[in-house]
Amino acid sequence: RSRSRSLRRRSPGRGGNGKGGGGDDDGPITTVFLVGLPHDAREEEVRGDLEYVGPVSRVVLMNRGSERNAFVRFTSVEHAERAIDQILAGKLEVCQARVKAEMARRNTN
Repeated sequence: RSRSRSLRRRSPGRGGNGKGGGGDDDGPITTVFLVGLPHDAREEEVRGDLEYVGPVSRVVLMNRGSERNAFVRFTSVEHAERAIDQILAGKLEVCQARVKAEMARRNTN
């Protein structure tokens, strides 16, 4: 019981450094959501492919059903937008694959 209270108390402050696009409701979103990565995609590979566009501060890979997806946080909105543009134009592959990309949305829960 006391454990769940302490988790609830800490949750609102997590990740709100104003630089990332997750956790800070007033700051810009700098996170790109990638869909359709190969099943064997690794964080280092995703980071390496996208740092061509600009500095990456965080990569989170996840499996959703049969898809492998990722959230990639850049250090600026400009880098995130450039990554999306390059991917959608077919000029940038991630993990040797054509993927779909969009700006991540805020978690409103």
